[in-house]
Amino acid sequence: MSDHDPSFSVKLSALLHRSRRAPRIFLDGGACRGDFTALLAAEFADAQIHAFEPDPSSSACIEKRFADVSRVRVWNLALHESVGGADLQVHADPGTSSLLARPTGDRRYYASSDRVVETVPVPTVTLDAFIEEHAAAGIALLKLDTQGSELAILRGARRALAGAAIDVIYTEFFVVPHYAGAPLLGDIMNHLAQFHYSLFDLFKGPNARNGQLRFGDAIFVSEPFRAHHLDTSPDES
Repeated sequence: MSDHDPSFSVKLSALLHRSRRAPRIFLDGGACRGDFTALLAAEFADAQIHAFEPDPSSSACIEKRFADVSRVRVWNLALHESVGGADLQVHADPGTSSLLARPTGDRRYYASSDRVVETVPVPTVTLDAFIEEHAAAGIALLKLDTQGSELAILRGARRALAGAAIDVIYTEFFVVPHYAGAPLLGDIMNHLAQFHYSLFDLFKGPNARNGQLRFGDAIFVSEPFRAHHLDTSPDES
């Protein structure tokens, strides 16, 4: 998410400080190098953070980075819509590795140098299964930067979403295809609307050479979180 509007961190932190969940639990899906986990750990000294990274090499680096931080737990797993396994396509840029192949036949919106260097089998877990076992009281934040798997992950969180067990969702979205079969922003919005999660803010990413916005980040909030922490604010003057 480093290519996106840098104002996200201040706005997201302010929003998360409104959550009254105890314990304060954050899930970092697609942790890559652990930079987002580090932001959360620095801002929220009381938070328990679960960082998910399916790439074994990147996961090992995150474990080493947070070896002395007991409230950060690293999982060498891919969040997905079912428990089992999948093949991870590891790219030259680890931040773009994905369970999905690149699309064919359309305009290319990603760098030609970002090739697949290897394919590795990785275990998968659903959010419903993980939350029920490790965060039964619910979580304050779900962050997703999973290179096209966002909707599949949310499909594996039906019980959590239906029960508003997640206060805030901060997810990457695509406006044009970067991975075969990956959802676009409208697909994610429509899915979350079924569970009464509403859009709170958008952060634009880079534009392509033709001027087209490529991707960005979006924040969604649950209906109870909006009612208790947002709609209590005064109306516009």
